[in-house]
Amino acid sequence: MYPTEAPSMSVRPDDIGASANECLRASPYKAFAGVSCQCEHGVLLLRGRVSSFHHKQVAQETVAKVSGVTQVVNSIDVD
Repeated sequence: MYPTEAPSMSVRPDDIGASANECLRASPYKAFAGVSCQCEHGVLLLRGRVSSFHHKQVAQETVAKVSGVTQVVNSIDVD
């Protein structure tokens, strides 16, 4: 889990999840193609598969910066 700033009251959970997914897709790491995000009450859940623990950690750090995210639960599996 990775706590960050408090969510803005005007940010919808669907928007947070969509923004997090966009950040992953915009990343130079192709390994994030199999990762998805879902947000509920500022808690962002990461799911999917990557090939290394490094990619798992970088994915978490990438989405933790999204506005409205208060916590990241990293459930990404590593092959």
